[in-house]
Amino acid sequence: MARTLKTLSEPDLELALLRKSVGSLTAGRHSCADCGRTPLVGERMYRFGRSSTVCALCTPLRRAEPDAVELVRHFERGHTVRRIIPQAA
Repeated sequence: MARTLKTLSEPDLELALLRKSVGSLTAGRHSCADCGRTPLVGERMYRFGRSSTVCALCTPLRRAEPDAVELVRHFERGHTVRRIIPQAA
């Protein structure tokens, strides 16, 4: 008996490739722990604790002072988020 192969139609293949590419793009991005949005280049991110990084829009929702402030850089510079060391007052 002949075996039939399961084939994808062109729209199904396009959709599968789109989902795969979007998934790989979002995998390496930093995002806000509260709202989940991806920060823009030049935006400041605020780190609370070891794993909680929050965008500037969600910072007022936190009562504590941030442990560190990080500047979002373009991916061509190597790291997308760079830590800013606070200066002594």
